[in-house]
Amino acid sequence: RKTRWLTKAIATLNERERSIIKRRRLTEDVATLDELGNEMGISKERVRQIEVKALEKLRTALLEINPEFAGLAS
Repeated sequence: RKTRWLTKAIATLNERERSIIKRRRLTEDVATLDELGNEMGISKERVRQIEVKALEKLRTALLEINPEFAGLAS
């Protein structure tokens, strides 16, 4: 069930956001901001900004899916 919630939340991200989150947060071989920036042709700072925005979108989506997450998110 928790996997379904996360899958639904990840589906709210665009392709670039999803790629960054998966490579930075959902794998054991974590990519650095610099690595992702080089692969995507953007700065590492831009990767960081996209990651922050994507994490906020995930948080919002998870709260919409299950409001009980509100106590965990603070």
